[in-house]
Amino acid sequence: MEKLTGWRGFLAVWTGQAVSRVGTGMYAFGVGVFVYERTQSATLFGLILFFEMLPGVLIAPYAGVVADRVNRRTIMLFGNAGMIGGALVVLLATMHDQVNVWALYPALVVTSVAAAFHATAYESSIVLLMPESRWNRANGLIQLGEAIANVSAPLAAGTLLIVLHIWGLILLDIATFGVAFLALLVLKMPDVASGAAKQQGETAPGDAVPAPPKPRLRDDLRVGWRFIRASSGLPTLLTLTSMLNFFVNIAVVGATPLILSFADPATFGVIAAAGGAGMVTGGLVMVAWKGPAKRVPLLLTGLCGTGIFIGLYGVRPSAVLVAAAQFGFFFCLPIVNAMGAGIWQRRVPADVQGRVFAVRRMLVTVMVPIAILVAGPLIDHVFKPLLTEHGSLAGVFGPILGIGPGRGIGLLFVLLGLAMFATSLIAATNPRLRAVEDTDPAVPPVPEPEPSATAASGV
Repeated sequence: MEKLTGWRGFLAVWTGQAVSRVGTGMYAFGVGVFVYERTQSATLFGLILFFEMLPGVLIAPYAGVVADRVNRRTIMLFGNAGMIGGALVVLLATMHDQVNVWALYPALVVTSVAAAFHATAYESSIVLLMPESRWNRANGLIQLGEAIANVSAPLAAGTLLIVLHIWGLILLDIATFGVAFLALLVLKMPDVASGAAKQQGETAPGDAVPAPPKPRLRDDLRVGWRFIRASSGLPTLLTLTSMLNFFVNIAVVGATPLILSFADPATFGVIAAAGGAGMVTGGLVMVAWKGPAKRVPLLLTGLCGTGIFIGLYGVRPSAVLVAAAQFGFFFCLPIVNAMGAGIWQRRVPADVQGRVFAVRRMLVTVMVPIAILVAGPLIDHVFKPLLTEHGSLAGVFGPILGIGPGRGIGLLFVLLGLAMFATSLIAATNPRLRAVEDTDPAVPPVPEPEPSATAASGV
């Protein structure tokens, strides 16, 4: 059978990954519910999130090195296999009447590590499969797949968990990994060296691409850091996205208590569905629209929009207003993510994308657990009391935002929105960020270290 490459190859892989992403979402939902129902412990439930996330963050630089040394299709195949293995261990652990919850955590570590390798290879494969004119659309499809999974997985899992129990959800997850596996088997992935030469336009048809000597692992791990530090505009872009990810995840923690302070769970579900609809709509816009030639203006506009919509959450205890804000925020999200991904793909040569993207992923993702740790005490002990009947700021902000349960959290959302909007505006004045797409990606700003050289510096 003839293997697929180019845009057709990407569509095949994207379809498999989108199906797999829904299965993984149902699996994650089911495992969380399973653990909480049997332990009634928020701490043990929180450890599920911890072990699902942190190992992948820590292993990310190594995943990037491997993605630049090994064919990325092979890495995705092994990543899928690792996630299947982790799911099987969880399946075995949950089949006993007396479940030892601690036995689940090592399996979640394996899954997290495998997912980190898979995600790095998947993200850095786009430039190998298609020309730049299709990158915005491809990134939009990836965002659309995430949106579909975020909407459908919890809805489906809530129903199927009753019918199939946790074991059925795990088996469904494994079956969806099988779909992703088959899609990868029909893909022909160019190797990194030829993809880099194609991206840079340096190789004539039929020319052989010489394989460069491979540096030592210690030196290779530093390439991503060095590239970002030496690239004009990329450190600013990374700092901006990391800061905004921190603000957003504080809002994620505060959204549930804010909405439930004035709405019942059924209304909360409608508001959550509005967010899913917004994300799907934004993803569809990016798929249907080729996107602008210059991505930075739309990126900054989208970031300003996310700040405005986050602020609207807190203005009034109105389900209609919050649902509109939820739709608007999640509509902006896939557009911002697609533009950001396109900028990095434009600036980073294909042969170092694995290492550079892994560092970027690590620094942005590490903001999530930090925000979660900060948000709880910030909400409970600082903002909640501020706009109660006798709160210290009731006389100042009460006439604007209202007084009562959840209004202090509303103030937090307004301040987060203002901080996000102001941060985006300040970033827009940075000339390096505005010109970040103008640098020719054909010449990496940091040379690869020699195989025998010992790096004298670099983080």
